[in-house]
Amino acid sequence: MLMATTGHLVEPSIYALADFTVPQYGELLDAIYRGPLEEAPWSSALESVRVLLNACSATLILRPPTFDRPGSMFNMPPRDTYARKGVTYNSYYHSLDPFVDIAPGTVTTVDKFVGTEAWCQSAIYQELLKGLDMRYIIGADIQTDDGVVCRFRLCRGHDAGDFSAQDEAICLALLPHFKRAVDLYSRIDVAESERGLYEHAVDRMLIGMVVLDDQGMVLRANAAARTVLGENDGIRLRGGKLEFADHRDRSRFRERVRRSIDSISISQDDCASGPMVEAMSLARPSGKGRLEVLIRAIPMREWAEENKWCPACVVVIRDPACSAQTSVEVLRQLFDFTPTEASLALLMANGASLEAAAEALKVKTNTVRAHLRSIFQKAGVTRQAELVRTLLNSVVSLS
Repeated sequence: MLMATTGHLVEPSIYALADFTVPQYGELLDAIYRGPLEEAPWSSALESVRVLLNACSATLILRPPTFDRPGSMFNMPPRDTYARKGVTYNSYYHSLDPFVDIAPGTVTTVDKFVGTEAWCQSAIYQELLKGLDMRYIIGADIQTDDGVVCRFRLCRGHDAGDFSAQDEAICLALLPHFKRAVDLYSRIDVAESERGLYEHAVDRMLIGMVVLDDQGMVLRANAAARTVLGENDGIRLRGGKLEFADHRDRSRFRERVRRSIDSISISQDDCASGPMVEAMSLARPSGKGRLEVLIRAIPMREWAEENKWCPACVVVIRDPACSAQTSVEVLRQLFDFTPTEASLALLMANGASLEAAAEALKVKTNTVRAHLRSIFQKAGVTRQAELVRTLLNSVVSLS
């Protein structure tokens, strides 16, 4: 069993025992830190370590399984999970695994940690791993500063022999880097989750958002924007750029984008001001109402100026004729409406007349008036205009 005795650092003797070449160590570190950005996280690093240590499999369990939720396992060679007759490691065998809770900063083998006899007689070995030709295991548990706990494991078959002290040293030398990479992955995952929530809210309000680089190339567009652009009514996406039906709109758009981006340098000198927000409307050949457009530059960090994928501005596109998508169930929970009242309130908020609402609900106009009185009372308003304002300013459009 090898342990790092100086906190996050590894003693020089460990590197000497690992006997890395400089190119070899550099390639391993490159793979580890690229891991969070790979489609299959850490596939390159796990495969490199697996080959280096002559292992039959390499696994990173980012979220250990519990009885109420599955784990998150990254394996090389790829496999969904370790399974036997439909029973998986995540669903059952994790509770039988004795090779867990290894001391932080420690690399050890299962034979040292559990004992050779105890391991060979264990249920997980006898029922699962023995049949998969997984006899010897080396591993470490990683805990980041943010509290993320994961497991790093390598397995060998029965004929390969146990892992050596040099193998342990190799794993220990890589351990601090896996820890930092896992921490980065965790932070990226949180940021992506938050971005997804914000994007969902904006989509529900039918607000199109398009992110452009400084050459006008579209880097990203949300679902609402893709819908507007797909209609090809005044504006569309062509060749990775926004294209306008009216050449005057095209000229005005380019001018406003450049002016907004140029305003960043001014705002950096004047802390009280931010990037300039530009606005314009777009004519539509269909004759429908004009689209509303806002343009706002995105301040860049100095180090990002040479990044060709760095966003330069965001273009917000809104069709005033469209009504935000709203959940009837959320509306019921907020105001204690009945199902019919919730449906009627949405029709009113979207500008329907009493007659149109009655037709949509297949009831008489007098019945609609009765429901509307109840809606007013529950929402604490006295007029339809107040009801509309109350609904539009509530959280229902974000649901």
